[in-house]
Amino acid sequence: MKTKPRVVIFTTPTKHHTYFINKINSTCDIVAIFYEGRRVSKSYPTGPFFAEEEDAFEEKFFDMAFDGAAREFPREIEQRIVTVHDVNQPGVAEHVAALRPQLGLTYGVGRVKSKLFTQPSWGTINIHRGIVQRYRGLDSDLWAAYDGAFDAIGVTVHYLNENLDTGEILAEETISVDTCDRIYHMRYKTSVTATKLVLQLIPRFAECGGPLPGRKQGRPGPYYSAMALADKHIAAERFDAYVKKLSAE
Repeated sequence: MKTKPRVVIFTTPTKHHTYFINKINSTCDIVAIFYEGRRVSKSYPTGPFFAEEEDAFEEKFFDMAFDGAAREFPREIEQRIVTVHDVNQPGVAEHVAALRPQLGLTYGVGRVKSKLFTQPSWGTINIHRGIVQRYRGLDSDLWAAYDGAFDAIGVTVHYLNENLDTGEILAEETISVDTCDRIYHMRYKTSVTATKLVLQLIPRFAECGGPLPGRKQGRPGPYYSAMALADKHIAAERFDAYVKKLSAE
């Protein structure tokens, strides 16, 4: 029986990240999970935005009855959770080095410095909920909806490097917007797609026994910061108009 890859995960404690981690745990030896506490703070309001609707939708569809995952972690995973303010803070890179992970996964954390992302021997990959060469940064699905670029809602899995969202691409997939969709369904759909893509990559890493070749990005797309609440509502209106148009076709 092949040994499972040793993986370290940097993320935050949310429902969709719990789903992701439990799915990854089925194929990997998760040596540690670092939960980051720092949050983006802006001078303008960014939320709440459909938070109750988003949580209710995910509460249902992340359930195991819908091919989801357990709502809690197995005991051995719970014992490997480390809560930090900033994954780059002193001691974290040394902690990771001592665990000797082969692969690092980042999902929903802030900028990660090279001292940390170079510790895993196969590299560290980031899950970006967006098509990275068109929408780098934050709220990528919302910015795509705001621009009417519905073909740019999706997921990119790429290596981390010194710059934000510019590393070599390992996998990418757009999300189909359906006639029954609402904008608060997108986090669920992108999370499921992200999980699928990473689960497809892990056996390839294991078979290779080292870093996989990635696809170099061309000219990096623009970087987007957190979207203002008023603009989020405009994005939702444009999303609903697009779905209505789909329904009429």
